[in-house]
Amino acid sequence: MDLQLVGKHAIVTGGSSGIGWAIARQLAHEGVDVAVCSRSLDRATAAIADMGLPSGGRLLPVEVELRDDVSVRAMVAKVADEFGGVDILVNSGSEVAGNVAEDFDHITDEFILGGFEDKFIGIMRMCRAVLPHMKAAGWGRIINMAGSKARVAGSIGAGARNAAVTHLTKDLSIEFGRYGINVTGIGPFTTVTKGYETRVANMAAQRGITVEEHMAKINARTAIGRLVTAEEIAYFATFLASPLSVSLTGEVLALTGGLGDAVYL
Repeated sequence: MDLQLVGKHAIVTGGSSGIGWAIARQLAHEGVDVAVCSRSLDRATAAIADMGLPSGGRLLPVEVELRDDVSVRAMVAKVADEFGGVDILVNSGSEVAGNVAEDFDHITDEFILGGFEDKFIGIMRMCRAVLPHMKAAGWGRIINMAGSKARVAGSIGAGARNAAVTHLTKDLSIEFGRYGINVTGIGPFTTVTKGYETRVANMAAQRGITVEEHMAKINARTAIGRLVTAEEIAYFATFLASPLSVSLTGEVLALTGGLGDAVYL
């Protein structure tokens, strides 16, 4: 299938690691010019080297701080000038949930506010900066990493900020669909990435069980009996970024391998 992505221009926040890295790599493989964003230019540069792509779209390392609107606007302007526009935005740059306890006895105001500043407000800033470029072109794709915690209780901060991103995704899809801009989201569960072993170990320690016991429990929660990989999410995200995904907007899709038994109508 030709995804009609060759020559498109993308920005991927959080592109130096995890799911963002996998999405940036897959987009470039399809011929997209990709700005790989990180808080550290050195990390972004190293991440591109790790991709090992012999051909495909251009990969540009860029530095940005999502908690700083000036930094966001300057980065987007630089990328738009370098590439000649911005067609695709993947918002994957935020702290991953599960590293600290988020039950009511442990959660703090500072943690919740920091999470919103980093993720929800960071996504707002990125969308605000790229939307004028997409409106001018009459086409665009925005993909927000929301997270499965929006639908699963137990993590107060992650649940709140991911639910907010889910709502924002729908709001933006309605407001900007008339300009040819589709806005969708992805809600991943614990995902196999280069650094997931540390996260799983932290979560196991919080629960007072071994990593093996925690993995057995977590795998049993999915319909496929295992965790989804970052590459598998990247395949789907790449389709969402393409012109072929025009019929889908305003939805946040749970790419969890079939987590839980709830039915959402």
